[in-house]
Amino acid sequence: MCNLSMGVLNKGKMEQAKETAYELRDMGLPDEKIARAVKVNMDTLQKWFAEREEMLVK
Repeated sequence: MCNLSMGVLNKGKMEQAKETAYELRDMGLPDEKIARAVKVNMDTLQKWFAEREEMLVK
C-alpha cells in the first residue's frame, strides 16, 4: 500500500477514535478509561476534548 493510502487510512482511524472518545465521555466514562479504550495518550485525548469544547462554544 502506498504512503498516501496509509495516511488516509490512519486519518480515518483517528477520526473514528475521536468520535468514539466523544461518545464515551458523553456516557460519563472517566478520561483515563476513554484513553485506554481508544488507544491514545492523555495529551491527545485532552486536545480532542478542548477542540470539541471550542467548536461547541462557536
